[in-house]
Amino acid sequence: MEKIVITEEQIKKLLDTILINEEVSKVSRQDFSRVQFKIEELQNSLNETQKEFAKLQAGIPAGLKNVTNKRMMLISSYLIGAQGNIGKLKDAVRQYKKKVTSPVVPQSTDV
Repeated sequence: MEKIVITEEQIKKLLDTILINEEVSKVSRQDFSRVQFKIEELQNSLNETQKEFAKLQAGIPAGLKNVTNKRMMLISSYLIGAQGNIGKLKDAVRQYKKKVTSPVVPQSTDV
């Protein structure tokens, strides 16, 4: 089996690449807040859409139930799925913000 030699130069290049990626992915607190606000707005809009959809479902006459039932069920499942995805997005942004903005606490080397 052949030995693989890792040079100091390769490590420097890798670290430079990682540091550059870290700098690019920096997000200001203001940007986090703006995105979180927009997600909240989207969530509120979807809640209103679901209320209007429920009114539509309740207002469909019995004669149209057979024609519309399949599509209404499909729309309902999409709305529920969208609501779940928005919640996951909201949590992911919150977790990432917490990870990025929390201070790094150096570990003690006392033994």
